[in-house]
Amino acid sequence: VASDILFAPGKADLSSTAKQTLSRVAQVLRREYANNQIVIEGHTDTDPIRKSKWASNQELSDARADAVAAHLAQQGVPRARMQTQGFGSSEPLETKAKSRRVEIVVLQ
Repeated sequence: VASDILFAPGKADLSSTAKQTLSRVAQVLRREYANNQIVIEGHTDTDPIRKSKWASNQELSDARADAVAAHLAQQGVPRARMQTQGFGSSEPLETKAKSRRVEIVVLQ
């Protein structure tokens, strides 16, 4: 899912825009993928954690995935269908901002 679900450095809070996008994603997941398992993958940029409540990029990426799963669950996607996984900074994209993301994978 390519969208605006990006995070501020060292943060796992969803912006209001991200919540709106996730609400639309939840509608699609409920309607078109009602029986599929979903993996929510959290990512961070490559900067080491310095001034954050997270001890590591791994913990931060886990928290980002959990935040997305919690919002999808609030929108009616059954939590039992979702699995979260953090990748820390192991899969950066071309910019730091784009690296601070989640990816939602629908399994077949």
